[in-house]
Amino acid sequence: MLFYKIEFESEKALESGDRQSRRVRSRLKALTADANARTKGTIAFFISDFEDRNVSIGAALFVDAVSMNRRDLAEAFEEFRAQTRLKGKILDTREITAGEFSRMLNLADRNDYIDDDDNYKTDLGMAFIKACTESECEEVLLDAPCTKSEAIAEAKRLLCSASLVPEIERIFDERSPGRFQGNPVHYVIVSDDPQVRRSVRELLLRSLLQRGRLMGRRYCTLTRSVDGGLLECFYEDKLKELYQSQLGCALAIAFSLEDRGEESGHADASFELVASVASRIREFRRGTLTILEMGRSESKLYEQLMEELHGLTFVRLDEELVFTREARGYLKRLAAKNGIEDCRSLLKSLPREESGYLSTDLNKLFDRWYDSYLRTELHPQYRELSAKSENRAKKPKGDAYKDLMEMPGLRSVKEVILQAIDFHKAQKLFAGRGIGTERPSMHMVFAGNPGTAKTTVARLMARIMKDNGLLSSGGLVEVGRSDLVGKYVGWTAPLVKKKFKAAKGSVLFIDEAYSLVEDRDGLYGDEAINTIVQEMENARDETVVVFAGYPDRMREFVERNPGLRSRVAFHVDFPDYTADELMEILRLVVRKKCRSLGTEAEERARSLLEAALITPDFGNGRFVRNLVERAMMRQASRLVRLPADRTTDAELKALLAEDFAPEVQAADPHRRIFGFH
Repeated sequence: MLFYKIEFESEKALESGDRQSRRVRSRLKALTADANARTKGTIAFFISDFEDRNVSIGAALFVDAVSMNRRDLAEAFEEFRAQTRLKGKILDTREITAGEFSRMLNLADRNDYIDDDDNYKTDLGMAFIKACTESECEEVLLDAPCTKSEAIAEAKRLLCSASLVPEIERIFDERSPGRFQGNPVHYVIVSDDPQVRRSVRELLLRSLLQRGRLMGRRYCTLTRSVDGGLLECFYEDKLKELYQSQLGCALAIAFSLEDRGEESGHADASFELVASVASRIREFRRGTLTILEMGRSESKLYEQLMEELHGLTFVRLDEELVFTREARGYLKRLAAKNGIEDCRSLLKSLPREESGYLSTDLNKLFDRWYDSYLRTELHPQYRELSAKSENRAKKPKGDAYKDLMEMPGLRSVKEVILQAIDFHKAQKLFAGRGIGTERPSMHMVFAGNPGTAKTTVARLMARIMKDNGLLSSGGLVEVGRSDLVGKYVGWTAPLVKKKFKAAKGSVLFIDEAYSLVEDRDGLYGDEAINTIVQEMENARDETVVVFAGYPDRMREFVERNPGLRSRVAFHVDFPDYTADELMEILRLVVRKKCRSLGTEAEERARSLLEAALITPDFGNGRFVRNLVERAMMRQASRLVRLPADRTTDAELKALLAEDFAPEVQAADPHRRIFGFH
């Protein structure tokens, strides 16, 4: 749908006096309603404001199988002017957003030129424009269209000529009808820099507008919620309304799933999002142009979307990899754009060796340099202060690092993570100084008894590596023997490669890895190991493999596989927790479950933990969680027998000593088992 504001100069001023004014407004309202009834479903007008001789008029053009243009608008307005008996001349006509159109409707309602703005939309079938104004989307009016030569020159400046220039050539192809007749293709823009994506998007849309492939300058953008959930406007009904409001125009959907985590709720939301978007793209594919935007690390999401949208043609637009000469030119243009003539220090920050760059990388490099330039050159009074600030030791970024550091014990694990991050930072420093860099293998062995937090640490480690630039996605793909070893000849290698593909940019966690070489299925396990070794080498820059299991069996497993042993950089032992560490875990679990622990309860819990430490197959942290959950069950049984009106909030939260008790295994009345099964 297209929205316009028409500024009109009337030959006659609005009659003064309350009675005369009300009579004129009533007549104009009735004539407007009659005029819109005749053109319902194609075009609608209303008077928003009439002050002296200046009249503001809103117009909405419906877009369907029959395209509309400015000539159609002019002809329709002449009919509306004749029916409402308005005489005068048009001063200006401009396209507006749905938001401004709605504000004009609200003003028309207050001025009594329409009965009710919401009823006006409903009566004329425009209720769906609420999606533009009430959902969390951004409306944008494009700048002026651009010529072919301007578009190509700008694509080169953006370092996107490799993929964007061929599409510009197709847009400006003389065989194109030069008017809106549906969308032959849709687009995917891939870049880690939101500003780069926006620049490519608007250049693309301005080119399409120039060639008549879009009917209006207005487009909308939606962004994926940062918390991994769905914005309201992504649900089926809201998204349908939004697509409907964008007929003849474009809708850009920016995906940002970097923080989706491993929780099933986030994964479900992502699948729901893709299904919802894909169904609406298909439904409105001819009338509304869709532009999908995502980061370079979102390969899984891209593949999922393309699978859902098979049969539709999407043109992928990527940043171009350029080298030093082009990179220097790009940085000079950025400096000039910011009013800086002398940028020699900026150019010196590029590595001396020939390296490839994306515009995303260059924008980040410029931003870092410009921040330093402001403090040290343009405002030298801050030079000393900035030097002091820059010399401070920086901790690894992200909440995951904080969560890991707060976990009791695990000193060796924490040291390994810090070493890996420090090495990565050192490589970035070397690169900035033109010194040769390398990336060591980050594959690891996690050896520990059950409940020593191997899986939890692996998940946190993946997120920490993502937060600090070591991994692109930061997910955790957990597999076992059944996921990697096939039942028949030729099945195993494809299974392993599939899991490595799924773990690209993430951590591949192989639990009970020694089970791969157990002779249950002949040589299939050995085939799995050989394929894993091969893929570990191929994917060393984008995937971290963690082999996990019991300490003794993991040592045997690694020793009997020389190829595997040479590719594992870190052997991390997860020792059993001490009684003090277990108590720290217990307090943490109690706090997270919104419960409290008194002195007697703590003493009782500690005695149970100390007794459990000497039992075979002790469950470590898992035992603690079970102990607390069992205590909460006993607490619930105790609380329901108390008078509800006499129970305080503190009493409801408190776990007492009597709530903690060992569990007895029913099969053997003579043996007490600590833990719950």
